[in-house]
Amino acid sequence: MEQVAETTIVDNVFGKVTSKRVIYNRSKGWFGGGSREDIPLKHVTSVRLETKRSILSAILALMLGLVFVAGGSGVMFVCGAALLVGAVLMFWGSPSVFVNTSGNDLRPSKGAPWERSDADAFVDALREQIVRE
Repeated sequence: MEQVAETTIVDNVFGKVTSKRVIYNRSKGWFGGGSREDIPLKHVTSVRLETKRSILSAILALMLGLVFVAGGSGVMFVCGAALLVGAVLMFWGSPSVFVNTSGNDLRPSKGAPWERSDADAFVDALREQIVRE
């Protein structure tokens, strides 16, 4: 009997989805970390994508940033600009991918706000492969 070759569907910062398995970067955060996990597709029961936004923190950072930028020079201006950048990132939101296995193990992986399209591609590819299984 001939073996069917494993083909890669998507490969990005969240992991790799192939025709037989998912290689997932578990517990990944903004600054790296996490571990690589290899899960056969038949063990994956669901996948979901969430976007976490910190609206209240973003509003506070925005107000403080505007005060520091308007009222200061030098160090205060730089701190205000950093707060404004942080506020934009908090409004934008960070994607989190959760892979659930047959043992009810939720495996989270968080990405930076600019990695949203990678999270979408990973989740879409994994859902497509789960349905085929």
